[in-house]
Amino acid sequence: MAQIKTLADLQAVKQRVYATMKTRVEAFDKSLPQIRIAMATSGIAAGAKEIFDYMLNQTEKENVNAVITQTGVIAEGNLQPVVVEVIMPDGQSKIYENVDKKSADAIINTLKA
Repeated sequence: MAQIKTLADLQAVKQRVYATMKTRVEAFDKSLPQIRIAMATSGIAAGAKEIFDYMLNQTEKENVNAVITQTGVIAEGNLQPVVVEVIMPDGQSKIYENVDKKSADAIINTLKA
């Protein structure tokens, strides 16, 4: 990581961080699908952080407008390794269990307009 020596350097870092946090900043926009990834201790141990990062990158890469956030426990621990809940703007929700990169891609594909 480069050293921050000027105000312009600091502002550049701020812009980069804000761009990656865009979906979290817009988390209250209920007109977008909400993707909540269970990241309690058991979820993180099971790989939820990797799936969270993967879904953030893939939705951005594929221009899928969705809000991705982390949450605590969504369902019982026996549904691990990774549990993802998708809440649509109309309020309907679906819970996916044992989510890996392949099933994360399938979830993202269902959200494409």
